[in-house]
Amino acid sequence: MLIILLISSYFLLIHGLTVDLNEKDLINPIEKVLLIENELFVGSGNALHHLSINNFTKLQSSLNFPLDYHFKVLSAIHDGNLLVCGTSNQGSCQILDKEFHWIINSSLPIVANDPVNSTIALIIPEKNLVYFGVTYTSEGLYRWQIPNLSGRSLNLTNFMKILSVNDDDTISRDDLSLRFMPRQQTTFIVQYIYSFYQKNYIYFLTNQPTDVDQTTIITKIVRFCRNTSTSIIRSYSEMPLVCSNTDWILKSAQTIVDNNDQLILIGLFQKRDGSSGTNVCSWKISNEIDQAFQDNYRNCYSFGIGQRGLSFIKPNEPCRKDESWSIGMTDDICPSIISDRLPYPVGGINPIIGRLFYENTAENSNGMQLYSFGSSILFLQGLTNGTFKLGILDFLLNIKWIYSYDLPTQSAILPEMIFDNRTGSFILSSESKIYHLSFSTDCSSRLSCDECLSSSTNLFCGWCTSSERCTVLNDCPKNSWQQETNQCIQMLNVQPLKASLDQSQWINITLSKLPQLEHNEIYQCIFSNEFFSANSQAIKLDANRLSCPTPLNNIKRNQQIENEFQVRFSVIKWPSNTSIATINNFTFYDCTSHLSCETCRSKSNCQWCSDRCSSFCNEILSNQCPTFSLMNSSERFIEAGQSIDIFLKFANTIQTRLDCRLNETILGVINERQVCRIAKVPEIIDKKNEQLLSLSIYENNIPIGIPIKMFVYRCDLYESCDQCQSRSTCSWCQGKCFSNKETQCFQDSACTSLKIRDFSPKVLPLNGETIVTIDLNEDLHKKILEITLADIPCLITTISNRIECRANPSNSSRQGLIKIQFESLITIFSKEFIEYRRPTINSFHPVIVYEFGGQMFQILGNNLLIGNSQQIFIGNSQCLTMKQTNLNALTCRLPSLSSGFYNVTVIIDRKTILNNGIYLKITPNPIVQDINPINSFASGGRLVTVRGMYFGSAQTIQAEFSYRNWNTRLKVNPIDVVSSDDGLISSFTLRTPGIPSTSDEFNSPPVDLDFSLYFDNSIILPNLIQFHYIADVLLNISLIPPTLPYTGEELKLQVENLTEAASMDDIQLLIGCTECKLKTFTSKGITCQPPHQL
Repeated sequence: MLIILLISSYFLLIHGLTVDLNEKDLINPIEKVLLIENELFVGSGNALHHLSINNFTKLQSSLNFPLDYHFKVLSAIHDGNLLVCGTSNQGSCQILDKEFHWIINSSLPIVANDPVNSTIALIIPEKNLVYFGVTYTSEGLYRWQIPNLSGRSLNLTNFMKILSVNDDDTISRDDLSLRFMPRQQTTFIVQYIYSFYQKNYIYFLTNQPTDVDQTTIITKIVRFCRNTSTSIIRSYSEMPLVCSNTDWILKSAQTIVDNNDQLILIGLFQKRDGSSGTNVCSWKISNEIDQAFQDNYRNCYSFGIGQRGLSFIKPNEPCRKDESWSIGMTDDICPSIISDRLPYPVGGINPIIGRLFYENTAENSNGMQLYSFGSSILFLQGLTNGTFKLGILDFLLNIKWIYSYDLPTQSAILPEMIFDNRTGSFILSSESKIYHLSFSTDCSSRLSCDECLSSSTNLFCGWCTSSERCTVLNDCPKNSWQQETNQCIQMLNVQPLKASLDQSQWINITLSKLPQLEHNEIYQCIFSNEFFSANSQAIKLDANRLSCPTPLNNIKRNQQIENEFQVRFSVIKWPSNTSIATINNFTFYDCTSHLSCETCRSKSNCQWCSDRCSSFCNEILSNQCPTFSLMNSSERFIEAGQSIDIFLKFANTIQTRLDCRLNETILGVINERQVCRIAKVPEIIDKKNEQLLSLSIYENNIPIGIPIKMFVYRCDLYESCDQCQSRSTCSWCQGKCFSNKETQCFQDSACTSLKIRDFSPKVLPLNGETIVTIDLNEDLHKKILEITLADIPCLITTISNRIECRANPSNSSRQGLIKIQFESLITIFSKEFIEYRRPTINSFHPVIVYEFGGQMFQILGNNLLIGNSQQIFIGNSQCLTMKQTNLNALTCRLPSLSSGFYNVTVIIDRKTILNNGIYLKITPNPIVQDINPINSFASGGRLVTVRGMYFGSAQTIQAEFSYRNWNTRLKVNPIDVVSSDDGLISSFTLRTPGIPSTSDEFNSPPVDLDFSLYFDNSIILPNLIQFHYIADVLLNISLIPPTLPYTGEELKLQVENLTEAASMDDIQLLIGCTECKLKTFTSKGITCQPPHQL
């Protein structure tokens, strides 16, 4: 068989760290990954590959298995050999050496023989023994021989034989195995997730049904004694394991040892229903899990409480109190529970609750792995979308996430995530691709010991003292790699820490120690960042001090100059390039980049030299910078769109040539009278008044002084008289603010603090008579002369801080402001427009309704939601108006009315009457006359016809089936209602729903369900009849049907009791995907006409 391998390599950045990523495509999906020292073994499809960990090169030819092979176990055992188990030969196992030479092959069926079901192998090295947890599969003839749990030998003399208590190879009751009862073996399916062991016990973690005949899946922990002199069943016990609640089931698990040498179980859980979410919980094995098992035994044996349980292994029986049974605090209770007089095995129902220490409702995990690295525990998590997450787990069980990376795939990362602590790299796999993530390149970019250990966020870096390089563990001789920062040479003092770019400076460095130079070596200073690297030779001042100049020419040539920037400053030995020490916060500053005296003098190391900024001046310096200010501070406010003269005064200026600028873009000139003239102030567009601009002055194109804030205003945007008249170019006239260049008022109107705060309604009908309410901001003490609404007079009815007036009619649609004119020439206007509009009715829905009332009724038209009130009348009866939100629609709930035809009228503000001449039809309430048939199979689908009268008047019809606390509703589409021409006789059809499976809340068929009908959610016909449900029927077809020649003739099928709850309209028979047309249908069977061609 030809295997094609595709490989690629590239660099990427994760959280600022450089990461090498290699990937290889093995073409077939990867199932198992195993790392032994520096060699990688990968089970992919039907091939086992032997690869180098660094670049995935093949170390030898792949070993091929049968085409439909799937890997179940790939583990390292004694002498560096491989234990390989897969689905071929009903699930056999082999031992191979690293060169894929066969050492021994077992012909026994051992593991699951399909790709879906689980197999867990737990190797006990000191006994050369492996425990298997195997999910039962129905494929094959020998599955009954395979125990769910078994202890098998790894010795070559009896390879894969189940250990017997009496060292007998025959299958016996007392061998090291556990089998479910034959009648439960095929239905009680247990998936094995993880296994581990400690001194006295073997543990398996499972996902399984809560009990026999139950479908809910929960997580359990299984425990039995390690003593191989007794059978597993004698000490077998299991208890529920819960993280948060029983909605979560185990996805993967692992054990760690904490700093108190206590074994801790960590479990990663997912939602049982498959929805998003990840929970991680922990349990202490001795203090929590073993103690729970001990308490469970005590309840059963000391107190005789409850049932023994585990009826899928042995028939259930009550617990028995045994006066002689007692146990104190001990690590091993195996001798006390292995006794023929005590019932066994013993299950528990009280869950062992874990400590939830991580939860994320948005992510879906596919697995986790834990690895020790130095004093840290690494937490590796693979998500179903291809994201790899790396965190540090402390012994307080908190996760600090440090890296996250999305693999170039959207598929799940396999749970077999491998960490190689020597190279600081990770092996990940997804679908057919395997990935190698390494942080070694990031380590090599750290130039000094201090930078490698103190300032690096890469926890896989260490300082190699022999090569004086930052490396991963694998790149350094043994005992030369260290991660303690106190062994690094450090810069104790650097003076100065800032240097100017306009002249070179000497930098003095004090080190914690100064290494000796080799032959022809010198000390060198390096200044670098991501854009450049410049160096200069350092001179030795004394035992631990150096001094070097700043290499300005190289920096200016390579660096895009900014006011100030930081570089990495390093001291090295050259030409060996051996790093001595590094700091990351050395600063270069550029005084020449400051163009004004003020900004220059604000920097402590810069000086203003007449017309430029520098770090050093040869001339006598003035203590003050040139400044300017306004002659009149009120001139900060300038009118938009106008020319303006701004009077200024100056100090400390040479005044050879001055100019002024607004926002640096609008240029002006300064004349000899020190007046800045702007030809046109910019306009205000967004109606936000008093917008901010800055006025700057330039002397010989060099900015002087501090820019002055100026405010641009527009007169018409001022709402009050006081604001308006505070601006010299504005006048208040007839309740509005005008520019003096636009107004035709001969004098300002009198000022007032009165304002129209709000008014309602905003839209009026043309016929008028609407009461308009106008809210003022304060109580009124002035006489009102006139109120107009868009120039239409409004008759005053009430006066206070809330004015009411009655609107006069308008002969056409219009809009405008509300104007109130007071005595003493005071006039105020509204901010918003008030409108007159013409309302009309176009249609309404429904056009046919029931006498009972309560239905929702909607009128559609134009401008219906205007004025203060809208009343809807059906004939002479008022319809209860609902809350309205649409300008062109009104909704109400119909009253009870007698059958007949009714006029629909809308009255707005008691004056405007609308009617479109269409009548609403009222019919009698619905009457159900017949429902047939009324029996159904449990799976539902029976076609039922409901006949009666006046169904067509309903907008919605719902049929409800109910039983105790369970109910379901079916919606009937109104277009499926068939009615006579006069609407009197009606009918509709529906199909019965399926009922739930048998539970405490729902009895097994036969069972009777109540049937109710709901019309428009206002008419309820409850419990009209009961539907009789019976169990589904089964086709009498053998599991392996005979092969018959196809003739296209009639096909006969024997079916018992099919006519009890089905008719011909309910049956459809398919051959493949093609229909076989029914011909006859009886209580004993059916016949159909097959298609002429399949």
